[in-house]
Amino acid sequence: MDRRTARLLNGALALCCLALVFAAVYPFTTVDPHSKQPVDERFTVPEADEYRATGAIVADSVTALEFEGVVTADGGRYLSIDEGAVRTEQYQASSDDPVYSRITVEDDSSTDRRRARIQSDTDRELLRVNQTEGAVTFIVKQESENVADEVSGAASVVVMSLYPVGYERDTDTSQATAVYNPKNGWYEGRETYHITEATGTVRTAGDTTAVRSATVTWDQTRPAGTYAELALARLTGDDPKTIDISFEFESSETTVTRPAWVTEVGTGAEAGQSRGPSYGKAISYGLCGAVTPLRTVRE
Repeated sequence: MDRRTARLLNGALALCCLALVFAAVYPFTTVDPHSKQPVDERFTVPEADEYRATGAIVADSVTALEFEGVVTADGGRYLSIDEGAVRTEQYQASSDDPVYSRITVEDDSSTDRRRARIQSDTDRELLRVNQTEGAVTFIVKQESENVADEVSGAASVVVMSLYPVGYERDTDTSQATAVYNPKNGWYEGRETYHITEATGTVRTAGDTTAVRSATVTWDQTRPAGTYAELALARLTGDDPKTIDISFEFESSETTVTRPAWVTEVGTGAEAGQSRGPSYGKAISYGLCGAVTPLRTVRE
C-alpha cells in the first residue's frame, strides 16, 4: 500500500470516528413537537351544542385517564372520569340545576380529611359517604357549576396529550376528513426526547383543527438528548414508555339517563341500605353526579 492510499484510509477512518463521537454527543437532526405549532394550527376539541365524547390516556398499559362525557341540547350533562385510584361521576339534569357527584376513592386512609374538605366548602353539600372494603364513595351536591365545561376540559386533556409528537398530513384523503400520522424522531421540548414506533391516525373535520377521532401509539424515551443518553436511559431505566391515546367525538342528537345513584339518594329509599357507615345530612326531598381540567370535583 503506498503512502497516499494509507493517508486516504486514515482520513476516512478519522471521519468515521468523528461522526460516531458526534452522534454520541448529539443527534443529527431534531424536529418540533405538535405543541410548537402556532396556536391556530394545533389540534382542538370540536365545538358543538350537543355531543358525546370519550377518550383515554394509557402509559405502559396503566390508565392515567379515561373519560366519557355527554352534553345534550336540552341541558342534560353527564361526565365519568377514571384516574386509577379516583373515579368521579357527575350528573346535571340541565344547566340551571344542581350538580350531583359520586367520587369513589380506593385509598380509604384519607376519608376523614376528604370529608372535612367537602364539608368546609360552602358551595358543596355532602349527602352521603359509603365505605366498603378498600374504597370510599362520596356523594355530593353542588349548586354553582356547569358540567359541560368539565366535559370539555376532560376532552381537552386527552387532545393535548397528542402534542408531544409531530404529524404528517395524509394527502390521499377526502376533503371532508383530514388524516394525520405521527412521526418518529428526536424532539425538542424542555428537554430532548426520542420517539419510536409511532403509529395510528388523528382525524379532523376537513381543514379544521377539530379532532373527530384519534388512535395513536408511540414509544417515548425521555430525556434523550444524545445517542449515549438514549442508550443509558434504556439500559438503566424503564424507558421507552409506550403511550396509547384514543379519542372519539360525535356531534349528534343524544340523551342523558339519570343515574340510579342520583335517584336513590334523592328519594331516600336506599338511604338506610348502603353498605358500611353513612355520613352527612339525611335526604328526604327529590333530586334531579393534563393542564387543571382533570380536577372535576375539588378535594
